[in-house]
Amino acid sequence: MPTHADDADDASHLALAAPDGKDAEARSRAFHFPYPVAYDVQLALMTALFDAIEHRRVGVFESPTGTGKTLSLLCSAFTWLHLNQHRAAIGTARPLDTDEPDWVVAHDEAARRARLAAHDAELNDKLRAIRASTQPAPIARAPKKRRVDDADAADSDSEFLVADFDEHRPRAARSARAPPADDAPFVSDEVRAMMHAFESSLAPPTTDEPVHTTPQIYYASRTHSQLAQLIHELKRTPFGRDSQEVVRTISLGSRRQMCVNTHVQRIGATFGMEAMNERCLELMESRGQKRCPYLPPADAAGDAKMDLFRDHALAHVRDIEELVALGKEMHVCPYFGARRAVADAQLIALPYNLLLQQDAREALALHLDDSVVIIDEAHNLIDTLLGTYSVELSEAHLAQAAQQVTAYLDRFAMQLKGTNEEHLRTLQVFLTAAQAYCVHAKAPDALSTADFVARLGGSVDQINFLRLELWLKETRIARKISGYADRLWLRAHPHDPPSRHTHVHAMHLVERLLLALGDRTRNGRILVARRPDGRVGIKYILLNPADAFQPLLDAARSVVLAGGTMAPIAEFERQLFAHDPARFTSYSCGHIVAPANVLGAVVASGPKGVPLEFTHAAWDNAALLDELGNALSNYCNLVPHGMIVFFPSYTNLHKTLAHWRTTRLLERLAKRKRVFQEPTDAHDVEAVLQGYAAAIASPTPDAPKGAILFAVVNAKLSEGINFQDDLARCVVMVGLPFPNAHSPELAERMAYMRQLDPHAKTDLGRDLYLNLCMRAVNQSMGRAIRHEHDYAAFLLLDHRYSRKEVAARMPQWIRAQTSTHERFGSTVRALAAFFREKRQGAS
Repeated sequence: MPTHADDADDASHLALAAPDGKDAEARSRAFHFPYPVAYDVQLALMTALFDAIEHRRVGVFESPTGTGKTLSLLCSAFTWLHLNQHRAAIGTARPLDTDEPDWVVAHDEAARRARLAAHDAELNDKLRAIRASTQPAPIARAPKKRRVDDADAADSDSEFLVADFDEHRPRAARSARAPPADDAPFVSDEVRAMMHAFESSLAPPTTDEPVHTTPQIYYASRTHSQLAQLIHELKRTPFGRDSQEVVRTISLGSRRQMCVNTHVQRIGATFGMEAMNERCLELMESRGQKRCPYLPPADAAGDAKMDLFRDHALAHVRDIEELVALGKEMHVCPYFGARRAVADAQLIALPYNLLLQQDAREALALHLDDSVVIIDEAHNLIDTLLGTYSVELSEAHLAQAAQQVTAYLDRFAMQLKGTNEEHLRTLQVFLTAAQAYCVHAKAPDALSTADFVARLGGSVDQINFLRLELWLKETRIARKISGYADRLWLRAHPHDPPSRHTHVHAMHLVERLLLALGDRTRNGRILVARRPDGRVGIKYILLNPADAFQPLLDAARSVVLAGGTMAPIAEFERQLFAHDPARFTSYSCGHIVAPANVLGAVVASGPKGVPLEFTHAAWDNAALLDELGNALSNYCNLVPHGMIVFFPSYTNLHKTLAHWRTTRLLERLAKRKRVFQEPTDAHDVEAVLQGYAAAIASPTPDAPKGAILFAVVNAKLSEGINFQDDLARCVVMVGLPFPNAHSPELAERMAYMRQLDPHAKTDLGRDLYLNLCMRAVNQSMGRAIRHEHDYAAFLLLDHRYSRKEVAARMPQWIRAQTSTHERFGSTVRALAAFFREKRQGAS
């Protein structure tokens, strides 16, 4: 394990020292980099991140793909963590704001440090013993062979009866702890009590202070594979492979990823996640032979078994697959076992949704106070936040929810107590009014939440939505209503589970809409639109992503958004970090690839001198499409191996290819390079990629120049796919992929941005429009050049790329090597010279 510095001043030394060739090796060692010498760009990134964490900054860090971004982030964050741990041990990690006398503060602080150090030492001793042992992990509980009936359900409906609710009682007294964020659509009071007891056993004993002695690092990414890659990178560092003290790491995921009960897995595969969550909770509620065999009981013995799994999970750096394997080996549920390990972990790897949603953070007991949060692959974070808090309903959803509430009241009205019946009647009033509104609504329309409530008419404007929100959250009535509706369906259709018919329960959509209506600010809009079936749909959109992101910023010590292509960065600063601009920082490092390995060209005109400007109307211009085809035909003669051509949309791509088939231009291209096209069905993507790679690796006489792949911006191939080396020697951008200017959602977002600062020097709405376009361009271009010795040409076929406001939004490492060519011939000469130089260098 890396040794600690003699004193905490080394932290500021690392943050301030500038990288240079003379001491690069020493600085690499100081950051515990796994190779003798880090690249200059890696040292610069590590230093910038260290400084941001040390000074409690939030911001955006851009490091192009191929520069070792993940490794640099890990080394920097953990170097800071261990230096800070040393500071905590001597009591200098943070100032104490107290009026107590100094001697009392010193005494309490010393006692606190001693308790926390003792806890840490005891846990580390356990983990060292496990690492030193050659014995397999002990079996906590062997599952017995048992038959579980998929249709097993209690005959009684009592589990769906909502518990007494008194909004004047303290929250802790009203309800037990909330179920995990991805749990079933309903939970009985008995199940909630059992979950509260069981999950209380998963949490550490309550004390006056957290059990961890240092801040934790939360590392979030979009996909399961990206988190697995993170764990792989960690294992390469001293922090992840030291036999005496590895970083305590845990990965969190969904039941779909972590459940080891084959019966529950089968239900998930057949009926989806919602049914999988339901069945898991049913088995948790059951006893004896019907209880899940991997879930220890909520007692002292079960607690010890979960502790044992926690210790083995933390003893080694493991990804989710390895945690699942450990769960199978120990016969313990890794889904709940991983949650048990969170409090003692130093690194928590988790997907976006578990970090960004406050309800999910609370359900997982994620304590972000003074922690470091790194969100990787964060280029789409704003859209993710907006999408997470948006909700769309149809007239059919409203009708279904109304029927479910009526059925629930018919069954339970005589048993309801407190204010439950009152709130259910309020729900009926709202649903009746919403259905009537949809019948006569003007569409399309855009309304504030306050105006929408007023349009519903009747007594709806008298509803206290904040009070209703409290009741919805505390009683989880939507789960109970949906659950009872499912029970009624099963009774009428015993061999046809409701999950086959409803992907999302209508009541949950109504609940999300009601929660949104509680926000009467200007931060959201209700969009009313006519659907293809002629009926009206209602959609709530969040306009201000900072609303959802601010609680995370307030809690964490430092929040870092990282990515290979984050430009334009100003959009993040404006939409996510405007609340505290003094705390914001950004850093964009260069690429490790040599400038000579990058050629950028803005192509202003085609071979016949036709100006290249692919506006919306231009895609119907046959002469322009011919010019585009002839340009690509010329480039195919010069570009070796693989060439990727991005179009703004599938419509543009299909229209262009149809025209080229008519003119036989596509046939001309196919004589130079084998032609591939991005499929609309995601299931076909892998076959296309394999065919494309094979055509490049083994060219044929009828296609001697490799292959050309026609793709679409913001589709399946523009993100997450690595086209390194021969797979992308040239990337062509055809036109600028501006979003649909007629989209009601975009129009509202642009109007909202203009309202934020009416006196801004630039049009903030137009800035948003251009930023959305260029972020998509940058992501597409970022598919190429994946390592130090890679090379590629980037051809931007539209004269508008030369505009200053457009060029300024490109990544610096591409922008610096890009020039504008007014005449087509000059791009041909530049391209020929570029690849001739590469051939000569390889010979």
